[in-house]
Amino acid sequence: MLWIFRKELIFLFFLFFSFLISKASLNKKTFTPVKIKEQNFFNYEEIIQENKRLREILNLKEKKTFSSFEVAEVIGMKPYVYPAELFINKGREEGITENMVIFTKDFFLIGKVEKVERSYSKVMTLFNHNTKISVILNSTREIGIIEGGYGPFLILKYIPYDSKVRINDEVYTSGFSEYYHSGIKIGKVVKIYKNPSSLYLKIWVKPYITSYGFEEVIIGK
Repeated sequence: MLWIFRKELIFLFFLFFSFLISKASLNKKTFTPVKIKEQNFFNYEEIIQENKRLREILNLKEKKTFSSFEVAEVIGMKPYVYPAELFINKGREEGITENMVIFTKDFFLIGKVEKVERSYSKVMTLFNHNTKISVILNSTREIGIIEGGYGPFLILKYIPYDSKVRINDEVYTSGFSEYYHSGIKIGKVVKIYKNPSSLYLKIWVKPYITSYGFEEVIIGK
């Protein structure tokens, strides 16, 4: 009797076998979305960090301090430790001009553009001995002058002897220098010296860029 229906039985056997193969393939495919999700997760984290930086740039624009920004790579520095000069891969072709202000990605002050060539520019940093910037103490609101050339520190001058300044007080640009608007973070007070024969304190400031890896900078236009 089975022999009579042998064709039908063979057909059913192959149909069942094909069903098993299809099911196995389907189960394998279910793992693919998991891998895609993991990959998307890492990309998403990168996007979050990039958006955070762009929001910080936008906040500065809203303060009307700069009309635009340019991101540049550092292609050289001199000296290598606490560099007084940086060389960046943007120049006249990208609209860079002398005295544009240079920041870290966290918007700590690095310095300003000193010289511009066609495809690169030289930056004078806070560590440069020619650096002299009007600054303000965030705690006492007293105005002084920051000078470079003492790396890894800066010297803050012309703060009165009887000032209430303390260690860890923050130092910002005052807005009285020609090229630096007010409120740019520079660093923190780390040492205060009182000389009885002087009208002013001698204050050491550690700039935030001391521990910064000079790979990428932001140029305020």
